[in-house]
Amino acid sequence: MDVLALLCEACTMRLPGAAPTSTLADHREHRRCDIDERDGPDAAATNAVTDTAAAVLDLWDRLVRLTARVGPQEWSRPTPCPDANVHGLITHVAGVNLTTASSQDTPTALVAGVRAARAAEAARIAALRGAEALRSRAGDPAFQRRVLRAACLDLWVHHYDLATALGTPVDPEEDSAALSEACAYLLEFTPQLVARGCDTAEDGDVRIALQGAVDHDATVAVRDGRGLWSPPHDGAGHTVSGTPGAFVLLLSGRGDPQHWRDVGALAWSGARGEAFVRKARLFG
Repeated sequence: MDVLALLCEACTMRLPGAAPTSTLADHREHRRCDIDERDGPDAAATNAVTDTAAAVLDLWDRLVRLTARVGPQEWSRPTPCPDANVHGLITHVAGVNLTTASSQDTPTALVAGVRAARAAEAARIAALRGAEALRSRAGDPAFQRRVLRAACLDLWVHHYDLATALGTPVDPEEDSAALSEACAYLLEFTPQLVARGCDTAEDGDVRIALQGAVDHDATVAVRDGRGLWSPPHDGAGHTVSGTPGAFVLLLSGRGDPQHWRDVGALAWSGARGEAFVRKARLFG
């Protein structure tokens, strides 16, 4: 199964759970402090899901606000999303919540579609954590958080796309729970991307180090065409380092590696590091 299929299955709540691969910055310290030893790990996991769900809805709120501000001359502007202008991007974000009838393809309908998509997401989150879900595999907090992290990745990148297209100030290195969750989810797939991006039959290692909203330092060991996380080491000089925002955007096909290097958000060394930043992408 390829990375795109894994992402699609996560969005439809079919992915198996997996251990996180990074240490997240704690964006809701007061909630964590409310958990004492009596609560145990189950309470901590439940609070983590609550925080991730809040990050998803915050991203939807940001998208709703941006969509409502699109001017008449801005719908045809290009976006960093490949082959999508503002109109196409918002249509994609609204999804099934927007009728495909031509009479409904208006700015008012597009804004309403995004608002409806936000409401549908909130309903899905409630269902995910409802009594029926708790009686099934969907009630597992680790599974719930993974599904929500997948949504964070998709929404955070599209918020960046729309804000950039509209000329709205956007900080790709924001210290937010949304970026933390998006990057943590992407790191689950990074070993597969390393194995695919290195494009070599030889075994080898690549060290991935990120610092910012997510602090992560580990080595992907490629053996027999498969990548697995291992403790950090230099990987014989093959490294990729940078900020979480640049890492997410690069692997999502936003921006050339040289651009992110020029702004000081990305660095790499060695043939495998070079191959990764040039070839490893979630889509394509």
